[in-house]
Amino acid sequence: MTLTASWAPSSRLQGGKVRETTLHDRSALAALTHFAPYAHQNPGWAAPLSRLGSPGFVAHEAADGQVDAALAVLPETERVAWVRLFATTLSPPTLAWEAIWPQSLASLSRVARPRWVAAMPFTDWFRELLAAAGFAHAGYVDVLAWMSHPLPEPQQRADLRLRAMTPSDLPAVSAVDAAAFGEFWRLAPDALRMALARSVWATVITEPTTGSVLGFQISTPSPLGGHLARLAVHPDAQGRGLGRWLVQDALRFFRRNGAERVTLSTQGDNATALALYRRLGFRLTEERYPVYRYDLSAEAASDG
Repeated sequence: MTLTASWAPSSRLQGGKVRETTLHDRSALAALTHFAPYAHQNPGWAAPLSRLGSPGFVAHEAADGQVDAALAVLPETERVAWVRLFATTLSPPTLAWEAIWPQSLASLSRVARPRWVAAMPFTDWFRELLAAAGFAHAGYVDVLAWMSHPLPEPQQRADLRLRAMTPSDLPAVSAVDAAAFGEFWRLAPDALRMALARSVWATVITEPTTGSVLGFQISTPSPLGGHLARLAVHPDAQGRGLGRWLVQDALRFFRRNGAERVTLSTQGDNATALALYRRLGFRLTEERYPVYRYDLSAEAASDG
């Protein structure tokens, strides 16, 4: 697939062109995402506009020079890219999507060849667009909240050590994250680095004799208190109460600092994690977000 200077499948787009974004597009795209009737953003750990000029971030420029659509399909790991932004003034929005989706993939292919493109739609129109474009529903992300639930006394573990996470722990933390979450849900090392930089409380559990990291948590601030942004325990160390220890320690931190509410999100089909969080006093909220993904390996096979 080759990125072309101009490509328009509809007469309504005739005379325009699809091109990769540049830093000079910041003002135009900020206005587009703010005022466009169709706008989706799922920033992850980096604001989409901070990644202008990245392969996979393309825009449609109309014949009069106005940018009327933009799409950012950005790699997160070697296997997964995410739709971080899609906005357009065109109606229906499928008109813009059909013009720039193939061009975004072509641009992305210069630096990455992921297996999946994932998206988390927050609106019905974008969910319907993804389904029509061939994305398959891959599950849900549920949001849970904890509000001043009683906490047991701190655990005392002579065989393990819980301590503050440092930047030097990040390679080991990334390895634990990849082992615990697998290739679709894992976080990239850069995302973990940004999470640590924004954290108010981040800890690791280590094996004292070897120093091996067995589990970790990263918590960030939220308007009413805190958010348990990431927690993972290596599969070889699961079943030993490490996840419970990490969560309890984070909750104690937020309680000491006057947090009224602590939230977290997890996959809706992760029964083990959901059971742990419920035992610790977390309750499901009404926030539930679908996850869709497009299988690029199937497309490559059909092209072959």
